[in-house]
Amino acid sequence: MDTTTHSGLRRFGGSETANVAMVAAFVIPSILALAGIAIDLQNTVRQKSKVQAAIDSAVLAGALQRQRGMSEEAVRADVQQYAESMINQQGGGLLCNPVTVSFNAESQDIAGSVHCAQPTYLTQMIGHDKLEFNADAVSTYGLGVVDIAFIFDVSGSMNSQSRLPQLKTAANAAFDELLPDDAARDGSVRIAIASYNHSLNAGPYINAVTGSQTLAADASGAAAQTNYNSYNDERMTDAATGKRFFYYQRGTCTSGSPCGRSSSYTWTTTRYFFEDTGLSGSCVYERTGAYAASDTVPASGRWLGAGNPRWNFSAGSSSKYDGWKNVENSGATGYSTGAYEGRHGTCQPSVPVPLTEDKAALKAHVNSLVAQGGTAGHLGLAWGWYLISPDWAGIWPTASEPRAYGAQRTSKFVILMTDGDFNIQHPTAGRSSFQQSMDLCDQMKSLPSNIQIFTVGFQVPSTVQRTGDGRTILEYCATSPGHAFSAESGDQLIEVYRTIARSISDLRLKH
Repeated sequence: MDTTTHSGLRRFGGSETANVAMVAAFVIPSILALAGIAIDLQNTVRQKSKVQAAIDSAVLAGALQRQRGMSEEAVRADVQQYAESMINQQGGGLLCNPVTVSFNAESQDIAGSVHCAQPTYLTQMIGHDKLEFNADAVSTYGLGVVDIAFIFDVSGSMNSQSRLPQLKTAANAAFDELLPDDAARDGSVRIAIASYNHSLNAGPYINAVTGSQTLAADASGAAAQTNYNSYNDERMTDAATGKRFFYYQRGTCTSGSPCGRSSSYTWTTTRYFFEDTGLSGSCVYERTGAYAASDTVPASGRWLGAGNPRWNFSAGSSSKYDGWKNVENSGATGYSTGAYEGRHGTCQPSVPVPLTEDKAALKAHVNSLVAQGGTAGHLGLAWGWYLISPDWAGIWPTASEPRAYGAQRTSKFVILMTDGDFNIQHPTAGRSSFQQSMDLCDQMKSLPSNIQIFTVGFQVPSTVQRTGDGRTILEYCATSPGHAFSAESGDQLIEVYRTIARSISDLRLKH
């Protein structure tokens, strides 16, 4: 090959490399820009969905306030504050203009609208530093598609002044408003019920919501105590008999007969079977840890606590004696005797009622309620949430599966009723019932749940616990001040429940 040819080939090769580099300089940024557009679009669509849910919920709440006679100015302020507080939770640099609210005097519609801009990341490469969108919603009167959870306090104080019979009458009146006899049963209105005292009866759902351990015979008392500490929040089953059990310590007298409380005892750890007690075996208490204020479906590491009685292994012999005698002579149903704490292994017979439109079944359930024990209001709130949470769809029967959060024309409501303080929590919880209730209400009212909470206080004393800014737990949990009700008589309670039921029935969302 002569010098001229070789030189020409070098020039050709150099030219080809330059061309490739030139093409790459155009193509690679374009590819990156296209990928960036897809990512930024996906992020913006997600943000718009959340903003839309906020606007939807806000105008529904506004329609409710308008129905009660609140002025347009007050409703406008409430809708704006409610929507903007939820929008501000989104983060990601989302910027939205003030929410505009308008009223149609003829149709009684309330319209909400907001314009937002979502900053981009990769799309900035082609000169677009934000993607903009609008979210609009209109509420009007009519029948909405709703999932509703009623939460009833069945603690012992409900037996005073005929509160429980009056609650039953009021609840039945609410069911008649929400499910009138002349209305078609088309699934547009479904109602669930949870009732609570110091524990909650999970009934047929106990196995689905709590963990389980099958344990062979204990090698020693120390091994039994280890199992107790490790598994006492789960259902413990004896491998030899297949029976569910809980641990306690039984004393053997070593000086004197008959043994008295001051006698010397040798203590052995014993398994006591639920079927030999007056315990239901289906009681549960609250979640603890990271999932305490969550509607995440129960599974390993996310279980609810199984209602096992508790034993204080470190208590003195006198306390152990009292606890042992209670277990063996009183069927293990005592609340607190010596080293034994049986409260959380007992609960009322009323089990959760998943979503249904069977009014007769709802009334029969309410009419069967009985009251006793303490007031763990956070348990009622949690289970009211679970009953309408789509994350729990696999727990409930198919016909009772809750609708998805944010589903078109779907609203979710919780109606909490109590007559006093939330004053009982499980010893392992680490937070009071009042604090846990605040946490649960915060999460329920936030996206994606977006649940509207009504609260009903029935003859609540003025001495109840309050938040730092002076609110009761009912005032704190209510979606707005207009969602919080109180009643001092049975007639007032009936009217409160009817008012809430009418408000829910009269709401419909349209886009």
